[in-house]
Amino acid sequence: MSAEKRALRRELREQRKHLPAAVVQAAGAAVCTRLLQLPCFQAAAAVAVYVAGENEVPTELIIGHVHRAGRQLYLPQDLGCPALVRWEPGSPLSAARGGVQEPVGGVAAELPAPAVIVLPVVAWDRRGTRLGRGGGFYDRLLAAIDPHVIRVGLAYEFQGFPELPRDPWDVSMHCVITERRVVVCEDDLEAPLQKGGLQS
Repeated sequence: MSAEKRALRRELREQRKHLPAAVVQAAGAAVCTRLLQLPCFQAAAAVAVYVAGENEVPTELIIGHVHRAGRQLYLPQDLGCPALVRWEPGSPLSAARGGVQEPVGGVAAELPAPAVIVLPVVAWDRRGTRLGRGGGFYDRLLAAIDPHVIRVGLAYEFQGFPELPRDPWDVSMHCVITERRVVVCEDDLEAPLQKGGLQS
């Protein structure tokens, strides 16, 4: 990891840590509303999501919606290598490396198509470059799953940059949703599913 990325991650995580609780919850509600309006989300048979920590954009409303709709819900888990595990709200979670909450037990599974994966974001740019929690978990996970799975980052506006440092192994997001808008990323536009499936 470059020194530039480390410094940027540290600065933005510190800034996020000091967000008022009301701002965080309002962002979670606004982002959830926008996500639910995306055709690709409405069509998804399965949704992979994260459990928020450190004042990340909350996902409780998204998790509740997916569960009530009877869709398959997945959380990330480190099973020696990054994996997605089927999960039901209320099932036990444990703190993994870095304090990330992951399911207790379970086996690695592939997302049934069509699917959306919702990603935590520390910083983002319009090309779809994502700076994550650190450690490369999602870089390895995204490289291993079906590239047709729609990759949606949840972020705050202040985390957006004109251009972020990028490594060859970085996997672009298809779009970023903030408390203010949906940003369809400019990079990685070859998939027809993205162009037709993200716009509302």
